[in-house]
Amino acid sequence: MQTGFMSWPLALAGVVLWSLAFYLGFWELSHRAITQMAGWLDRWNASEDLTQALASVFSLLPVLVVGGVMFLALANFLNLSWALTLGFMTAVGTGIYQLGKSDGRREKSRKR
Repeated sequence: MQTGFMSWPLALAGVVLWSLAFYLGFWELSHRAITQMAGWLDRWNASEDLTQALASVFSLLPVLVVGGVMFLALANFLNLSWALTLGFMTAVGTGIYQLGKSDGRREKSRKR
């Protein structure tokens, strides 16, 4: 690959992987943001489905921006393959962490 050249499909994959990693890593924060935005949108007397959909879309925008910045920074400092690999590993790691966290909560509630 040439220096300074990045294909769009690879860049899109990297941004999506890093965004997924941040979304999963900060799940509670994004859930609170969705709830808060839905409350703000409710003031306009829109339907509940519409407010939830808009709140979900708007809550994804910051995660996409942060994921894009992280991917581009790693692609420039390391290289494209490392940025993609680290994004994949981070997304898988945060997904496993969230699964273990939810499973731990279920186990705790069963013991009570």
